[in-house]
Amino acid sequence: MIIPSKSDQKGSKTSIIQALRMHGSMPRIQLTKVTELSRATISSTISELIEWNLVQETEKAPSTGGRPAISLELVPGSHAIMGADLDNQVWTLGVFDLLGNVMHMTKIPVSSSRPEAAVQELIGHIANVAKDFNKEIIRMFGLSVPGLVDTGKGIIKSASDLGWSNVNIEEMVSKELGWPAVAINRHRARGLAECRFGAGRDYRHMIYVGVGSGIAAGIFNDRQLVSGSFGGAGELGHITLEPDGPVCPCGNNGCLHLYATAPAIEQEARRLLRAGMNDSLLSHVYPGNDLQLLHARDVCTAADQGDELAVRVVNHAASYLGIALANLVNLLNPEAIILGGSIPGMCNTYVQTATKVMQQRSMMALSAGITVHTAVLGEIGGALGAINFALDRHFSFTMIQ
Repeated sequence: MIIPSKSDQKGSKTSIIQALRMHGSMPRIQLTKVTELSRATISSTISELIEWNLVQETEKAPSTGGRPAISLELVPGSHAIMGADLDNQVWTLGVFDLLGNVMHMTKIPVSSSRPEAAVQELIGHIANVAKDFNKEIIRMFGLSVPGLVDTGKGIIKSASDLGWSNVNIEEMVSKELGWPAVAINRHRARGLAECRFGAGRDYRHMIYVGVGSGIAAGIFNDRQLVSGSFGGAGELGHITLEPDGPVCPCGNNGCLHLYATAPAIEQEARRLLRAGMNDSLLSHVYPGNDLQLLHARDVCTAADQGDELAVRVVNHAASYLGIALANLVNLLNPEAIILGGSIPGMCNTYVQTATKVMQQRSMMALSAGITVHTAVLGEIGGALGAINFALDRHFSFTMIQ
């Protein structure tokens, strides 16, 4: 059920726009069920929204043949809304319409690891894009950020790869921008985008797992993001896989983060090369064998080319992820798993091995029907998911009047 905003006197316009935004085009009869509004209210409100060029009628041919049914959908490009994703010291800033179509995208390198500097870099570009954009922009901003995020308070409680803790990112951006801002973990944001618009759009129960410099999951039950008590549900990278393993930046020992991420792949490849495994493609890549310049993308590329050392390293990392995925399958019984982030996006070997191990180690009855996909939205997914998270929580028709 779509809950009307208190700021929308009757809530009907807000409810209809939210329903069409979240669920896509639908006939009037379905819209009455989703919104729980009367047919008379639907009819009169839709007439107004069509007149204002916010909603349009479209013919959808039924699968059984016959006369096409008339459905309602949002008008593409009628309004714009902005969001940004922070990953590896780069903001990806996106402008979208209410249907999730990308209207503009730009990359913003961050020159300092301080949160204040990262926010300032972003704010300057937002102002420039908004000033030059020829569409009406809804004054709300979505933030897709690393780390454990308290989505109720807008605080990054910890982001170990950035060295951030207790950063009130929502307040910082809102104060500078003058708009409300909403923050969410970047992998859960990307999962929401994939669930709504990407590889997971055909499933009701799915898990998104993002693997890059860290690992986190977005869990979707009946297409709704499972947030936990404050937004921390899905911190897959910090489950214990080796009780006596090395210390993780989170303070625990033997976390998945230490075995299956990009830094773990780089560290293991360097270790093997220094141990004398020099018959690898990787041993000839760097002038003077400066292994600190070795990146996970190089190992992934070599693995997909069949390099023995690289395959060994990638399979080691992916096997740990596969074990974690098997545990998720046994606990949550999803229809699909979507693997996103930089590592699955550039390494077929990693995806294939993780999938194989997941199937071997989970209950056969639970894993038999699971489909594993790689994410399709790429780098824009975090910003798109963040702004949809913001719209889900705070959108009101008063914002576009």
